[in-house]
Amino acid sequence: MNSQSHDLTHKVLTGIDEAYWQWDLINESIFYSAQLMKLLGYASEEKIGASIIWEKHLDSTSLEEVHAKIQQHLKGDIERLDVTLPITNNQGEQLWLHAVGKVVEHIDGRASLMFGTVKDVTETKSMIVQLKKQNDWLMLAERISNSGHWRFDIKSQTLDWSAEVFRIYGLTNKSIIPSFEQALAPILAKDRPKFRTCFHNAIHQQQPFYLKTALTQPSGRKVKVEVIAEVERDCNGIVMAVFGVYKDITRSEDLFEKLKLLAMVNFTIKVPIFFIDDNDNVVYQDISPHHDGVSAVLFNYINFSITEYMEFKKLAKTQGQIKENNVSFDKYNTVFDLSVTYEADEGIYIWIVENVTDKFRKEQQQVISNRLALLGNTFGNVSHDINNVLGVALGAIEMLEIKFSRGEQDISSYIDRVKNAIDKGKDVTERLLAFTRKPTVKVVSFDPIQDIFDNQYLFKQLLLSTININFNFQPMHCLINFPQGEFINILLNLVLNAQDAIQEKGLSGQIEISANLLDNSRLEIHVKDSGIGIAKENLTKIFDPFYSSKSVNKGNGIGLANVYSTMYKHNGLIQVEGNSDLGGAHFTLVFKCKTLKEKYLPNEPKLNSLRYQNTNILVLDDEVSIAEFVALFLESKGAKVVVANNKEQLIEKINSDVKFEIFITDMILPDLSGKEAVNMVTEKYPDINVFSISGYIAIEDRSWDYPVLRKPFNSKELAEFLAI
Repeated sequence: MNSQSHDLTHKVLTGIDEAYWQWDLINESIFYSAQLMKLLGYASEEKIGASIIWEKHLDSTSLEEVHAKIQQHLKGDIERLDVTLPITNNQGEQLWLHAVGKVVEHIDGRASLMFGTVKDVTETKSMIVQLKKQNDWLMLAERISNSGHWRFDIKSQTLDWSAEVFRIYGLTNKSIIPSFEQALAPILAKDRPKFRTCFHNAIHQQQPFYLKTALTQPSGRKVKVEVIAEVERDCNGIVMAVFGVYKDITRSEDLFEKLKLLAMVNFTIKVPIFFIDDNDNVVYQDISPHHDGVSAVLFNYINFSITEYMEFKKLAKTQGQIKENNVSFDKYNTVFDLSVTYEADEGIYIWIVENVTDKFRKEQQQVISNRLALLGNTFGNVSHDINNVLGVALGAIEMLEIKFSRGEQDISSYIDRVKNAIDKGKDVTERLLAFTRKPTVKVVSFDPIQDIFDNQYLFKQLLLSTININFNFQPMHCLINFPQGEFINILLNLVLNAQDAIQEKGLSGQIEISANLLDNSRLEIHVKDSGIGIAKENLTKIFDPFYSSKSVNKGNGIGLANVYSTMYKHNGLIQVEGNSDLGGAHFTLVFKCKTLKEKYLPNEPKLNSLRYQNTNILVLDDEVSIAEFVALFLESKGAKVVVANNKEQLIEKINSDVKFEIFITDMILPDLSGKEAVNMVTEKYPDINVFSISGYIAIEDRSWDYPVLRKPFNSKELAEFLAI
């Protein structure tokens, strides 16, 4: 079994209490869940093995039946494997197990993976036996369940009905001895051939069957029924009779119709609605508006995995109903609003799915516009910092010129000033790039508390010097699923509103951002201010689009509306109180979270510890001074360095006789990209070590497989980057 399938199986089984199996048809190996092994009388531990384990627990007849059913399913003759069989577990106990399975994956047109469940139905089977022996109990059970039993004796070719079957057929004379043809006549004409086939297979192939149909009573009333049949065998395994149950399901079917109407009323636009039962069979797929047969299948309409499907089922069964907005399972190529409701009485999941991809993309454009508005607020402070940095650097360089012209030797302090100024400028530009970068639509897992600490600079840049912002956090580590850039964007919106509220009251004030974890895996982030607060009558309108309590030149009313929309779309919650212990408003953001015992560290590429003595290194950068600096530094470490500044020079260098062991390239050049350069070099030197340097590259870009050093950098940063 390959590692990918093994990982998938363990994901599917996470948190599931039922017994599962997963069969790798290519490698002929079967994964048995811990619950399944426990049912078979072994230790409650997962196991990977072959199908031979069943030979110990099934008699030969049952084993042949299972093999035949599997072959029929693989050929496409039957929709799924569905068998109920007697077994003997490892402790010698007699049990009845009900197994359901389906092919869930194909490779090159060949079935490659089956997945299924197993349930202990011993009690149900025992109840049927007892009901056969005790007619009074049976009659009571039939009246309660709107079902009646029948038995067809093969030897005598006679059919016996219980009183409840007579009622279902609408016959008052219970002294009639019905024949098979008389029982078949009232059934819908389109279902009669299927009924005959099922009955024939039960007698001659010992196959139980299930059929949903309808029959017409003499009064003309139509009754919807389920027909369930089992085969009776003697001690030698020879079929003696077919025993079955008729169940009147008219009421539940009418309920389904009401549910369909209700769903369509609630969703006035045409959206796919799938009714799927506990065994993953689609019911009423005809109500799902679709243009072809493929899109009528839930797994084809939404490209999600079995793991994600099972998790939604589990949550819906536990909570009754779940709703998720703007969820995607293919890196946001398609986006859905999704609702799953579990009807416990009928064992039905109602999936209501709306494709909101176009709407989501338009909203992302609005997010970008909001960021530009925030950028306008902060640009003045940022440009002030940059000008200060440039002023320090320029002044220090001019002093160096004066010192040099006088022949003075003590210039180290001025050199340090230039370096420090450049470092500060680098920090400003990195923060500005992080803020203005196009927001990613991808929901990622990250530590929100650490994200706030990493972006303290932005909060302070937005605020006047007279307004103090405090970050009050107890030690905590957790993960939330949210667009990382939008998380900071929401807090920046709230902080800007807090500043405006403080200015309505006076020049100085205080803002506090704090957080706490709740017992039910929820994270609360609080934003309080010492401003004028929010009047009680305005609390219900505060998140309405274009509503603003600010003066005309201070707001358009879309900031908090967008904050509310973003939180709602990503399954978060925002709450507001008009007054806090600081005097002003108190906003609370609530996120689903996963608590961690220690700090979350994202995966970073591991740098190899390499030695450079007599190592041939190729450096590519269109900035001549940077390329020369890198080359000079590496040569000081004993390396042999060759420099190229463009595509033509790169081709010339790699076509020389030098065998390069390390390649250091800029990410963006005038005549080619870093990726193109790497492809050219690795084509000739497949084992070469690649490092890259860049003035800018999106943090979210995980398609680049090599470590990146940000420009500008000094010799210490270069040494740490190259792991010398």
